[in-house]
Formats: sequence, C-alpha cells, structure tokens
Amino acid sequence: MELVDLIDKNWNSYERKRFIKDDTKTKTDDFDPEAFKHDGFDDREAYLETYAPALAAEERLEQELNNFTPPRLSEINNSPYQALVIRYGILRQLIQQPDYNMEKSELIEAVQDWQRDLIQSYDEDDFSETDDLLHLAQAAVDYKGQVDDSELHMVFSYFELHNSANDSKHEYYTWLDFFQRLSAIGRFPKVSRSDSPEHAHDTIEKGIWSLQEQALVYEVDASGYNELVGIPEDYIEKVRDWLYYEMSDENYRQMLETLEVFDRQSVLIEAREHFGVTGKNYGKNENRRENIVQAGVYPSELLTEVVPKDDLKHIVDKYGLDAHKLKTEDMVSTIIEYFELSQKSVQEDEPKVDLYLDAYEDIADGAVTDVPPQLQDIVDADNPSEKLDVLFEDATGEIFREVFNLEGTNQLGQQATGVVADGEIEQDGQWLLWDNKRRRQEFRLGSDARSKIKNYIDTKSEQHDVEWFLIIAPDFTEQATSNALQLEMQIGTDIRLVRAEDLKRLAELWQENYAAEGRELPLSVFTGSEIFGVETAAGWLETQFS
Repeated sequence: MELVDLIDKNWNSYERKRFIKDDTKTKTDDFDPEAFKHDGFDDREAYLETYAPALAAEERLEQELNNFTPPRLSEINNSPYQALVIRYGILRQLIQQPDYNMEKSELIEAVQDWQRDLIQSYDEDDFSETDDLLHLAQAAVDYKGQVDDSELHMVFSYFELHNSANDSKHEYYTWLDFFQRLSAIGRFPKVSRSDSPEHAHDTIEKGIWSLQEQALVYEVDASGYNELVGIPEDYIEKVRDWLYYEMSDENYRQMLETLEVFDRQSVLIEAREHFGVTGKNYGKNENRRENIVQAGVYPSELLTEVVPKDDLKHIVDKYGLDAHKLKTEDMVSTIIEYFELSQKSVQEDEPKVDLYLDAYEDIADGAVTDVPPQLQDIVDADNPSEKLDVLFEDATGEIFREVFNLEGTNQLGQQATGVVADGEIEQDGQWLLWDNKRRRQEFRLGSDARSKIKNYIDTKSEQHDVEWFLIIAPDFTEQATSNALQLEMQIGTDIRLVRAEDLKRLAELWQENYAAEGRELPLSVFTGSEIFGVETAAGWLETQFS
C-alpha cells in the first residue's frame, strides 16, 4: 500500500474522530488532541494532495528517526532514551509482520516481550573488558545516572565513525548493540512494575501515539481486523535501514536450512573463515549454519561473499523470483525479500493444509514471491508457472479433504488422461467437479473454456449425476458471470464461480463454527448460479446446523 492510497482505502482512520474522541485517549490525561492532530486530518483533499507527499520526504523521515528530543507525548517517562527504546521496539515488531501490520494489543505485548527478553539475555560477562561500546554505555549513564539527549547524540556520532571505518555490516554498531550493553549493566528501561503492571502497556501505547504523531506509523480500522497499526509503504526501506534489519533470525535460519548451497560444508567453512565466525560446530552443518546466524553475519553479506553467482541464478529460477540475473545485488536483495516476506505467516510444524490455506490467494493469482518455499518445494517441476498450477490444484484438494472433511475428494488434473476436470467430489451419490484457473488477471470464461467444461461434465455424466461445477479463480469479469449462466442453461448443471478468497473464507468459517469429527461440508452449499457468496453460504450453514 502506498501512502498516497491510504486515504482512499482507510480514510476513516484519519478522520477527526480518530484523533480527538476515541477511548484510547483516556490514559493520556494531560494529552492535547488539538496539538496532536496534524494539518489536513480534517480535510481529506488537503491531506492527500498537500500533507501526504511531505510526510514521505526522505529528509523529514531521516530527521524523525534520528532526532532524540522527546516527542510531544512527554509522558513517556520524560526520557529521550525511553522514547528511543519504545520507538525502536515498535518499529522492529511491525517490520517483521505480514504487510507490516499488527493489531495494537498484540503489538504492545510483543514490544514488552522484546524488552523483557533483552533484559534477561545479557550481563557484563557477555562482553569483554575492552569492549568499546560497553565503556561508552557506562559513560552514557555516569552523568546524572541516566541516558539523556546529549549522550544519545554522542553514541549516534560514535556509531557513524565506527561504521564508516568497517566494510562489513556485521561489524557495524546499531542501537540494538547499545541496548544490549545497557541491559548488561542494568540500565535498560523498566518494562513492568509489580504494583502497576499496566504501566508498561500504557507507556508503549503512548509510544504508538507518538509515532503516529510523527506519521511513521498509521492506524487502520478495517472490517474483521479490529485496530491495526502499520508502517506506510513509502517508509519501509528507511525504517529497515535505521533498524539495520534485513531478515528475522528465524527466517534467516529457515533460508539456510532450505537452500541447497548451504548444505555444502565447503561453503559453510568459507563463510566461517571469511566472517570470523566462532563457536563450536562439532562437525555438523546444522551447527555451522546456527553459528552464522548468531555471529550477526548479514544475509546480504553471506549471499554476496560466499555464494557463487550460478547458485544465485539457480535460486532465483527455482522459486520463480523476479530478479535481474546479471546483477548480483539485485538477485541477493530479491532472495532476501522472498525468504523474509514469504515466511512471516508460516509457523514451525504447521500442518500442510494450514500452509495451503494461508497462501491460497497468493497461489491462485500467481504471486510467486508470497508462496513459501516449503510449499514450492513440495512440487517437483522446473517451471515456476507449472509449479503453481499444480500447487493450486493440490491446495484446493487438500482444503476439500482436510478442512471440509470430504473423503470423496479425488484430484484428476495431474494424474488422469483424457477430458477431465482438475478434481471431483462424491457425496451421497451426487457429484461436484471443479477446475482451477490460476492467473494474474480476472478470468472471463471464454468460449474455449466453456467448451472444455461442457466436455468435462458430459464425460462424467455418462456414469454419474453431476450437480455442481466450480470454477475457482482469483476473480472474474462481468462477462464471466453471464457466460456461466449461458453455460448453465445449456447443460443443466449449476456453474458456480468461486473466488479463491471466498473459498478460503468459507474454509475459515467452517473451521471456526462447524467442523466436527465425522461431519462433512454439505456440497449443496454450492447450489445456485453466478458468483458464490460467503455471506449467503454462512446463513445457509447456520440454518442447517442450528
């Protein structure tokens, strides 16, 4: 989402009500809503045409990220350091989320957990007595016992000097390094109080408001999502640079485990020597990979320095990534983005059907870079387009079998010969056929497609009674609707156009409200014409199972 599009998509989140009358203000007793409100929030056109472009200016964003004067919400413990920590924690948690969005309550909890983990993870023994940043951290709190504005600017200036003197990013100093040292000497901000456990949440929430004031984050009210806090897309790269963030450690490990090049002992040993990686590996590649992550070697450095260009080309081809294969830098950045973004919604040991369900819309519309490698690697096909065709069929069959509990599901497209649909389902002597149409544009159900579908149905009808034929695609043209009605009148079988998004929503509805051992989704839920509607199906299911 582009910043300029936020108004048209979620204008309600920028209305005067959002910033003046909402209950979230009750915790900030001496907060001045009028001072908080930006010019333009009460004028949609002024915000879109005048204010939004100014917000996206690089100079302004640079100033907001590196200016350590406390924001107007000075209730954040009246400390520039506390404000910096909260700002860093919020942006770091957001940048790791799908679409860079997170519900506010979950974000507050995640930031508090991040702070707790940092406090518990470090003590002075973790750093050598000659560690210059540890000495700088100690010096920063010697004056009046706290880190203040001048000390923060001193540290930031030292970062710039130190980093410019080093060629490798893993040797750079970052704010996280500074926070680690302060945690080790017990000077990291408190995040919980036994007598007031809500204190930390209140402080973090005020930090979110502060970032909103600076427009580094925005808040969205969307149907079904409650409150979401996100980073405007224009700011993503700037925020990532400020955080020195390329990929979460979890996704970094997943990338190393997935890519064949990191199964080679020679490559891992070269990385160890090139980047001075320490730590015992006991001769195991698994330990060597873990040591690389723990050593803070940046993924971009690792891919650029030790992975041959031919291997980079192979990775790009294998996963169908859009990268200029003559430019190493382009391939490296694309690979990092793929393993970071595609992994965000994947949980360890998640059942295959849940992986299929999470990625179903991305598989359907051919968004290769959003389909996790765990799924792409299931299919043995060299052509990424063919791979996604198979994935779409497999995912649909898996949803029918595992989510809707339809044991009569049988996939046909990849195994059978002759005139067949992609799959069939039998229930109580009635049959449903389906066909997947993966594409980036809307499906129009042209004459060739109608002819094939008629042949599918005619062939099956020689043996069985076909009641329903589903066409599953990302979306459909208006012409597809009338063409489906025409075909339905011609052959006497219900032709249902089903958006991938709606099949996923139906699956989630079924899982949440109706799934039970031995219970199948009644195929009659698909009875009808034109485009399948989840709301109608929901009402029908409620009647059936009330």
